[in-house]
This record gives sequence, C-alpha cells and structure tokens, in this order.
Amino acid sequence: MSKEVLSYEVKDQIAYLTIDNPEANRLDPPLCRALGAAWERFANEKESRVAILSAKGPDFSRGADIYVEGLLKDLLKAFPPNGTKILKPIIGAVHGNVIGSGYGVGVIGTDITYATEDAKFIFGEVYVGIVGAVVDYRPYMPFKASMEFYMSGKPLSAQRAYELGLINGVTKNKEELMKEAIKMAETLRDNAPLSLRAIKYGHYKIMENEQRKAMRIAQQEFNAFIQPQLVSEDFKEGKAALKENRKPVFKGR
Repeated sequence: MSKEVLSYEVKDQIAYLTIDNPEANRLDPPLCRALGAAWERFANEKESRVAILSAKGPDFSRGADIYVEGLLKDLLKAFPPNGTKILKPIIGAVHGNVIGSGYGVGVIGTDITYATEDAKFIFGEVYVGIVGAVVDYRPYMPFKASMEFYMSGKPLSAQRAYELGLINGVTKNKEELMKEAIKMAETLRDNAPLSLRAIKYGHYKIMENEQRKAMRIAQQEFNAFIQPQLVSEDFKEGKAALKENRKPVFKGR
C-alpha cells in the first residue's frame, strides 16, 4: 500500500484509513489500488472491528482523475464492498469538497457519515460528460432530491444533506469531526460484532440482490450508456473546458 496516498493504522480495534493524495485527493490509480488493498485488509483482519475513513488537506476528495486513461478499471477498487465482503461498520468523516467518485467513496461507501459544516457534496460528472456507471436510485435520500442532486450537479450543503438524511451529523471543524467519528466508532466497537454483522447484512441485502440482477445486464448498460460517453465529443469538450476553466458547450454527441 502506498504510504504517500493512504495511511492505515489500527488503534484500540479501530482502523483509521486516511487519504493523503496531494492532488486534491483525487482518485487516481495509485489511490484506488491503495484503497482496494485497505478494504481487503479491513475485511479480513481480526484486529479491527470498525473503520474510519477520512482525509488530509482542504478537501476530502475532488473525485476521479479523469485525465488518466483507463481509470475505470481501477476506480471500482476504491469503493468498499459493503454488505458482501465487508460486514463490519465503516464511518466516513468528510470535509471540504466531496465531489463525484469522492462522494461515492466517502458518503455512499460508508455506513455512517459525518461532515464539517463547510462540506459541499457535488455530483460533478454531469459537468464533464462522463458517468462511470449507470446511477441507480438508492434510498439514501428521497427520490426527488436524488434526481435533482445527480442531474443538476448543484452543490449540496452539509446542513441540507443532514436534513435529507444523507449524513448523520454536522460538525464545526475537522477536529470536532474526528471526535464525533471516534465517539461513534468506540460505541460500535463495544457492541456485539455478530449482531452488527447481521444488521449490516440485512440493510445491504436488498441492494446486493439488485446488484446481482444488474450484473446480468451490466455489459448491455455499458454498451448503451457508458461507452458512448467515453468516445463522445462531449467528453472531450468537458475535459478541455475543465482544464481551461470555462463552461463546456455540449452537443449531445
């Protein structure tokens, strides 16, 4: 595991995963692979009962590094296999900008999530013209709010995310953020592990069954929705506009 982009420490049966990727904590291949190895370790080791995922720097993560060719093959490794391989609790402690795949890992990928009051959640893929997978509706927030969040790309404040039930609490700063996350981690650590395992499995069971069904048509979805984005003029325009700090002009082709 690369120490430059991710640290992993176990203390008092709590695993601390801390992202530290100098380029805005973007999910590039080294970080994705490091997270994949960390989730594998957490799933299998007996020393830890609960994990806390956080990050250094001004932002939790500004999402995937879209300028890296072939990123998609490594990107999925960053997401914890919740409800399947991992049945121990994962707590997310996020701050600053939590964008795109960074949002997916830090919020959707964790069971309980806390955020600083300055946190902003953004599904930025619609700005660039590439969504890495078909975005299925999940009951993390109400359907209408979910549609608005994903389709508009507008930032969602920490307070609004809390009101919608997307996160579990809001803190004033990063110091208070970690205190809150550790407090919850200690509570979960001291509860019966087999009971937590059963509760987590039960909560993810429906989504797991849906995912298995979705896998049967995943290639069809990729061919119909993802591949056209990867080779589209819009994606080239989106990347160029992002680099040039201007508004993209999409043409739907």
